[in-house]
Amino acid sequence: MGVINASPESFHPGSVKSTPRAAAAAAMAMEEEGADIIDVGGMSTAPYLGTMVSEGIELKRVDSTVRAVRGATDLPISVDTCRASVARRAMELGAEIINDVTGLNHDPDMAGVIDRYAPSLILCAYANKARTGSITETRDILQNSIRLARAAGADPGGIAVDPAIGFFRPSGRGRLFSRTKADWAVRDLCILRDLGQLGRRHPVVVSVSAKSFIGEVLGIGDPRDRMPGSLACEVLAVINGADVIRTHNVQETRRAVGAAAMAPHKAYNTSNGLF
Repeated sequence: MGVINASPESFHPGSVKSTPRAAAAAAMAMEEEGADIIDVGGMSTAPYLGTMVSEGIELKRVDSTVRAVRGATDLPISVDTCRASVARRAMELGAEIINDVTGLNHDPDMAGVIDRYAPSLILCAYANKARTGSITETRDILQNSIRLARAAGADPGGIAVDPAIGFFRPSGRGRLFSRTKADWAVRDLCILRDLGQLGRRHPVVVSVSAKSFIGEVLGIGDPRDRMPGSLACEVLAVINGADVIRTHNVQETRRAVGAAAMAPHKAYNTSNGLF
């Protein structure tokens, strides 16, 4: 899953495509490099940044970027948003997946979008109360989001889960994160180690590309210098059971995880959905 951010405030400057032309070019390049899905975001959700923008701004960014990507490639498009109005517009323009970092907990109107457009879903672990963020708690949190999705009429075969690496923090400037009482970087490493315990009822999506826990562990402040650590964590994720890797570096990631993806694992029948 290749990442295209239409949000200039994103933590990773290299992923930002601020014009439709740049977004279209990036989508075509990602397809050539081996992407299976393009993930479009109109607002950064990094917990340590004060990056919340108005619904109108996010909507405008997603509108122009999804139009550009849809005109450049036939790959499935995912919209990274927790706002129903943004998801609805993306669906109208041809997106097929909603990637909600709050696991459907932010906007109750998202249920109506699911009911009308029947998108595939990526549900991220998100908790309103402080948690340790252990694999057991993460699994329980995700089960709640799955229940919300089922209640909204989602097809169980079109649901994937994301353990929300990078989103469990003791504090933050943003609002779309889960508070944890544990060491946040250690939590993320433990989740990578224990991915197999999430269960196999739904495909697992992992997004570690250039994230801050890699910088914390390796002492690398600039996200653009975290590619070796990102690739190592992506390979580890695949070995431990990840089915989809969301990344800023499609070509490098595709090559790095190629061998790891050949390890025996349960195959999913994707005939009923994108996953």
